[in-house]
Amino acid sequence: YIPTTLFFFLFSACTASGAKSLFLPSPYAIKMSIINQVLTIESQDYFDKHIDKFDIVKNLRINYRVSGYLTANNCLIKIQKKRDQNSDFNSTVSYREYIYASEPLEIIFDTDSDKSVKFLKKYLYRINYFGKRGCYFQFLRYSDSPSLPNVQPFDIHKIIPGIIQEYDDINKKMKFENVNSYSQKNVIRDKKLLVIPLIRESFSKSFTKYKVFL
Repeated sequence: YIPTTLFFFLFSACTASGAKSLFLPSPYAIKMSIINQVLTIESQDYFDKHIDKFDIVKNLRINYRVSGYLTANNCLIKIQKKRDQNSDFNSTVSYREYIYASEPLEIIFDTDSDKSVKFLKKYLYRINYFGKRGCYFQFLRYSDSPSLPNVQPFDIHKIIPGIIQEYDDINKKMKFENVNSYSQKNVIRDKKLLVIPLIRESFSKSFTKYKVFL
């Protein structure tokens, strides 16, 4: 996938008033994009009838390979925000980072069966955004021989250079009703620390440019 605009992925623990961006779409955001495409093409009750298909998406192991440069652009934007539930919306200033990527992002899907591969290929090429609708990505191609990932899980016993960020994933105990917008069930998320092989190359008050070194 290649980003077609500058993108912003909010840390799940951050507020709307100010936040730095993740450099990658989280496994949670990617899986929710797949689920959205399945429901758009099939039907609202598709996963109720095909529980095994939801399990395919839920149990996906997602890895990444990044290349080129990533530039974080610092921005102050105006947003509408309520002071409390009974007040009106008021204009206020919020901090955002918008990320520019010079090269495509390779997302590596690790699954256990040819059946799962066939199911995923039916929907992955239809995805055109991850997370919020402003984070537009364009599908480029499927690869029969995926590259080795260069984004690694953080291991306290192994020193890996790079930038550490926290990402969300779908908990293994989740059912479709937990992500169904029409259900009262809560979403259950796992947290993952990932090490992205980036080194700061240049910066100013308005941007920071990072280079992928692996």
